[in-house]
Amino acid sequence: MSVPETTTARAVVGEALSICRRRAPILAAIGVALFAPIALLEALAARSVHTGLVAGGGTELIAVGTYIAISLVLLGSAMCAGLVETLVGREFGHVDLTLHQALRRLPYGRLIGVDVVQAVLVATGSLIGIVPGVLAFTGTSLAGSLVMVEHRGVGPALRRSVGLTRHRFGLTLLVITLPVAVEHQVLHALEAWLGLPFFLLWVMHAAAAVVVIVPVVVTEITLLHHLRHDEQRQAVPQSPTPDPLTRDLHGV
Repeated sequence: MSVPETTTARAVVGEALSICRRRAPILAAIGVALFAPIALLEALAARSVHTGLVAGGGTELIAVGTYIAISLVLLGSAMCAGLVETLVGREFGHVDLTLHQALRRLPYGRLIGVDVVQAVLVATGSLIGIVPGVLAFTGTSLAGSLVMVEHRGVGPALRRSVGLTRHRFGLTLLVITLPVAVEHQVLHALEAWLGLPFFLLWVMHAAAAVVVIVPVVVTEITLLHHLRHDEQRQAVPQSPTPDPLTRDLHGV
């Protein structure tokens, strides 16, 4: 994994998309296996919200359905990061594991913990307002990857994610938050416009997860490696440049 001197959105997205092209079959399999069941629940929540809006009532039901729908958009992203980091590890500087090896080694408790906490934080923030939701999502977006890359627990991974993204908030917002937000809004617009049968609604949610969420998870891991490299580079003390008098005294 080559890391340029300056981490830019173009470098991160370009590298992530290159990984997605090279490993498309296994990434698609991860997306279908992990997100198809979640997409079913997401479609149910979206349908309940749409039904409540059409009926013109049930404010509490609509609020609950919206909360659940937003939560389910994020649920599974940390587990996806765990599978991606292990099954296509060669792309991030270590060996690929087989599916059997990956399933035995994944820290399920920590990954599920990050998924649940992040989903609750982002859904709660989103119901308060757009800005709190965006802040919550962007700040915690690297937590699942940090569980794998730095072997952190749930709380430390979330805090570390906030610390890393705080210094590169605009970059994280652009390459991670924006694609997920666009996917979420496009899905809702299509649901309202097309009025799809439930099965097709489920298929649409599952397809969106494979096409958008999985590449975003690859981008999260790629961004994390870049930011850690930047951090390590900044921590290395730079050799001071000798002034002209010092050079003369030492015959340099």
